[in-house]
Amino acid sequence: MKKSHSLKFRFTLFFVLFIIAVYSIVITTSLQQLVGITETIGYELGGPIIEKTAALVEGDSFEALALSLDPLDPFYESARLAMLAIKEESNCIYLYTMAPAQGEVFRYIIDGSAPPDDEEAFSPLGMEEDISNYLAPVLRTMETKTHQISSLDFNTQWGWVVSLYAPILNSSGEAVGVIGCDFKAEQIYQRLWSQILRQLILSAVFIVIGFIAYIYLVNGVNKQNQSLRELKDAAEAASAELKEDRDTITAMKDALKVGLFFMDKNFIIQEQYSKFLETLLGLKSLQGKKFTDLIAPSIKKSEITSMIEYFVLLFNRSVISSRRFTEKMLEDLNPIQELTYLNPETKKEMILRCNFVSVDRGEGRFFVLGNIQDITNEKNLQKHLAEWAREKEEKKNQAQM
Repeated sequence: MKKSHSLKFRFTLFFVLFIIAVYSIVITTSLQQLVGITETIGYELGGPIIEKTAALVEGDSFEALALSLDPLDPFYESARLAMLAIKEESNCIYLYTMAPAQGEVFRYIIDGSAPPDDEEAFSPLGMEEDISNYLAPVLRTMETKTHQISSLDFNTQWGWVVSLYAPILNSSGEAVGVIGCDFKAEQIYQRLWSQILRQLILSAVFIVIGFIAYIYLVNGVNKQNQSLRELKDAAEAASAELKEDRDTITAMKDALKVGLFFMDKNFIIQEQYSKFLETLLGLKSLQGKKFTDLIAPSIKKSEITSMIEYFVLLFNRSVISSRRFTEKMLEDLNPIQELTYLNPETKKEMILRCNFVSVDRGEGRFFVLGNIQDITNEKNLQKHLAEWAREKEEKKNQAQM
């Protein structure tokens, strides 16, 4: 029973590692998709507004205004009125231009967010503000001279808000300021939650697949243990002549081990394989090696092609589905279900039971899970029991005669 618990622990550990791997993939994918959604919708909402504003803010005139801070400059008033008109026709909250002052402090130059008499929403020419809270996207705009978008932030007054920035370039191509556009992002927020929900559903599907694989493996071990217990009970019920056979069954039960491994479509053994596989195959460091190459010396050349075709079939899910192959049919097609293997380490022949199932890890990644067991002793014992039963039957017939 100790060995049985050990195998169950290994399968449980495999299941836990499978779940961790799934969550890692889901979290990474979710973060990438959430950033992409924010940028896409942000550019959809703020892009046209920024482009219209950039077309009317002439870089050299803006640079001169940023240096003089003269409210009587004709460019200031005409640009302000044009920006105010753009803002009122759009759904943005604020529309403004800024120029760097010193360090993390920027100056408002032209504010088209509201009329000058709106003291709460309008920022006068030359008004300074510490933008350390949203400095990164502004600096990226100045440095890269490209449009940049901020992260999704919550504002107590406006709710979820996103800001889009565009550079103001002078005739020399230098960035002398930025155009800023703040707008509500409830639509982005709703899409993000929708995406998160889809990812959670996807995670649940992977967990169910992993749980089914876990149950399948544990049930397989339990069936093997049950089979060995039945053999052990049969041996104990026999006469003392079967003591050696009974001891062999007990030893087999106590030493039960299984070789598990994944291989990809190129038949390469993956990192996640049980260490007992090395003992079964008599080889070390199996990761990265071709499984077909390892067992090729133990099978006929004519059978190598059949083996490779069988593995290719396991990877071709569409063919399995279209032809309606059942598990029993696929198992019957396995040309190496019972393999006579020459162990290169011990130089002894072994009889290995080899079972394979295909595993879908999503995103087009398919693997084959191999399950290899040493059934040499089991086969020899069955042969011995058959001979003993035949001898018993002969003795019984002689006694009756």
